[in-house]
Amino acid sequence: MENNENIHTDQLQDLIQILTERIEIYTNAISSVDSDKDVDLIAFFEKSMQLSQQFKSELLVILPKEGLSPSEKEWTAGALYRKWEKRDPFKEVSGREQVLRACEKMEEIIQDIFKQILSAKNNFSENTMAILKSQATLQKEIYELIKDLRQKKAI
Repeated sequence: MENNENIHTDQLQDLIQILTERIEIYTNAISSVDSDKDVDLIAFFEKSMQLSQQFKSELLVILPKEGLSPSEKEWTAGALYRKWEKRDPFKEVSGREQVLRACEKMEEIIQDIFKQILSAKNNFSENTMAILKSQATLQKEIYELIKDLRQKKAI
């Protein structure tokens, strides 16, 4: 059985992979909407991509402090990533409504993942927990904005 330290570093590695895929999903979302009509939506997706990349970069710096260098071992999918992968929200979609629905679903999944990370007993440092909580709050804001966009159908 894995010890608690391995579980929490696995969670961070899963989160890094999820963020990598989240960036790809937003890239696909941008190419799936009308570049003339959805300029504001594209800007929102680009901002979300930037925030994901910044958070991913933070996690890559934190990982060694939490006990594992990203290059120490090859990443293998953990429980959080399998949860993410199983609920793949972004199959082939096109158009504003489908893209927003898929992005809303993606952010719902990520919200669940943050809840699981933050509610579990783990050995994260206070600094790491503060960063994770801050990102969870930011992620919830992104989710709410997407939800509002989908309901309003305009930015």
